[in-house]
Order: sequence, then C-alpha cells, then structure tokens
Amino acid sequence: MTNSVSTGSIYWISDEEISTLEDKAPNGDRDLSFKLYQYHMFVSLNQDLEFKWLEIAAKNGHPIAQSNLADLLLAQGDKKKYIF
Repeated sequence: MTNSVSTGSIYWISDEEISTLEDKAPNGDRDLSFKLYQYHMFVSLNQDLEFKWLEIAAKNGHPIAQSNLADLLLAQGDKKKYIF
C-alpha cells in the first residue's frame, strides 16, 4: 500500500523557514524566491505573495518562473509588461 502525499504537504515550509527565505530571497537567489512562490501557490493560497515571489524568481533568471510568469501575463492579456 502506498501513502498518499498532498501537494500542500510537499510545498509546506515552517514559519521560521519562511522568515529566513524572505530575508534571503530578495537578494538575488532565484531558487529561494521560487520556493516561496510554490509555497504561496500551493499552501497559503495567497495570490499577491505568489505573484510577488514568482516575479522576483523570474527577474533573477529562474527558467520555470520565467515560463510561469509569461503564461500568467499572457493569460491576463499583458503581452508587453515583462520582456527580459
């Protein structure tokens, strides 16, 4: 028998780790920014913070973040907002 794992539990991080990541991520660490994006997308469900960290990760060169941001902006009809 296999154990089921929810998406939320895969991306869950502690309050302490969130604080640490929020201190370090804005300084250009694309992977930490992307981790915060995933947390807010799948766990906290906070769309404002999800977008904030996705944008930071994309601007710092995270390829998946860039693709996800492009998809999001195109879906919103904003084709010119982000050209890196």
